[in-house]
Amino acid sequence: MTDTAELFSQFTCVTEDMHGIAVEGQKADLPDEASKALAAHLTTGLQQAGSILEAIERNTDGKP
Repeated sequence: MTDTAELFSQFTCVTEDMHGIAVEGQKADLPDEASKALAAHLTTGLQQAGSILEAIERNTDGKP
């Protein structure tokens, strides 16, 4: 089992990556295909973040 602190570190990495992708998507001249690819990367990041949060919840279940 992964340590809860490590899971929060992983969550931070994923969300920082998603922040960079979201900033990239704000370019005014971004082609539609690039926007589509960035959206797919964000979707993957959100799925990863959700999995990490579920693991944090599992790690802390039953703990005061």
